[in-house]
Amino acid sequence: MPILAVSSHVSVGHVGNAAAVPALERLGHTVWRVDTVAFSNHPGHGHHTGTVRPDHEVRDLLTGIGRHTGWHGCAGIYSGYLGEAGSGWAVADAVDAARAVEPRLVYVCDPIIGDHGRVFVRDGVEKAIRERLAPRATAITPNAFELERLSGHRVETVEHAHAAAVTLLEWGPDIVIGTGIPDGDDLAIVIVTVDGSHTVRTRRRDRAFFGTGDLFAGLFLAHYLDGRDPARAMSRSVAGLDVATAATEAAGTIDLALIANLDAIVRAERPD
Repeated sequence: MPILAVSSHVSVGHVGNAAAVPALERLGHTVWRVDTVAFSNHPGHGHHTGTVRPDHEVRDLLTGIGRHTGWHGCAGIYSGYLGEAGSGWAVADAVDAARAVEPRLVYVCDPIIGDHGRVFVRDGVEKAIRERLAPRATAITPNAFELERLSGHRVETVEHAHAAAVTLLEWGPDIVIGTGIPDGDDLAIVIVTVDGSHTVRTRRRDRAFFGTGDLFAGLFLAHYLDGRDPARAMSRSVAGLDVATAATEAAGTIDLALIANLDAIVRAERPD
């Protein structure tokens, strides 16, 4: 089942499409890939080269994919980092066009705005996510900071995250997943749907990782397509992320130790 993936790309490391696409492909999906930026490495290293792809180029690529494929068979769309606000509008139009052909299409929006109290996207991107992408999403996967920004609620506990997620649910998504929620010595992942909520906890690792949110979104999309059970898809995705972060910590790196551990990541299951 083809999946459209629209996010960033780095030559060295695994963030954006370089994190999500390998997982999607390993789980059996053909990926129609559109990169919104091409950087040498994650900017968090303190240095990088490369460029942001202009929004008209992103739109042109999406238009070309639609013309070539007719969107036939497209099972899902994943969007992550947007270099320009106009790229968000282009993604929204692609979701509409693909859904007109494939009504059961699943759209997972990773609303990348920032983290740890800092916004790191260009002006207008947050507005595009809020007004164009979130209402179209099947599932939206904000981190604690993004959940706070989008909902207007303080997010410092699991209870806060639940209330904030309920607010986002009213915008149109079927599923809201708050990731990286502080919970004592752990981090919580909170999922809220119209049918209820569920929380999974994982060990907090006091170090940085690049690409965890991108990998989680890709895993969730693939696992959700396999049975459309949101709680199980979240549990499997968290299990895969636990494998990835443990392997990365053992390797002593910041960029995910993804490829060597990809089979274990995509097959991971939690005992709960």
